[in-house]
Amino acid sequence: MLKRFAMIAVAALLVYSCGQAPEQTADAADVKLIAELVSEPLAFEGQEVTFEGTITHICRHSGDKMRVNQLDDADFSIMVMLEEFKTQFSQEMEGRQVKVTGVLKTRVRNMDALEEQHDHDHAHDGEEGHACGSTEEAIKRMEERGITPDVVAYIELVSFEIIPAAEVAEEAEEAEETAEAVEVAEAQKSGEGC
Repeated sequence: MLKRFAMIAVAALLVYSCGQAPEQTADAADVKLIAELVSEPLAFEGQEVTFEGTITHICRHSGDKMRVNQLDDADFSIMVMLEEFKTQFSQEMEGRQVKVTGVLKTRVRNMDALEEQHDHDHAHDGEEGHACGSTEEAIKRMEERGITPDVVAYIELVSFEIIPAAEVAEEAEEAEETAEAVEVAEAQKSGEGC
């Protein structure tokens, strides 16, 4: 009986909260998906972004970078440059969830194709290869020469928060309870429940 009352209370709270505009919604809206960042990196170039994910790898050689996978889709990941934070990370943190805030930067992975073509085009006059001042400039020059640029995003870390395992489990349990409460509320609305 108490469990049923609790589920009805949760369902009522859920229905009530759907009509409200809580202040925390703005914070949640600012958290991006990694898929969004890596799919359209130029849209976020130079901007401070926040995302959550799972630490899948911390560099064994220098310890100055880590790879973070999207929570619900391991096909999407992003490199995070730790810089002055590197002493705060260790390989034992792999598998933990993290909330990252940092500045999104981009680079063209296949710049050597542009430099090789440039060197070939100007080999006769002794001109040396050139570096592009920005990702946009590199993309423009590559497209002019018929080269498809391979743009990748990475994050320069500004702040982070390791999400405690208990909090992760609690969030999963809350999501499951909310789903159950919604089912009960919908069943009661349609007259299927007792």
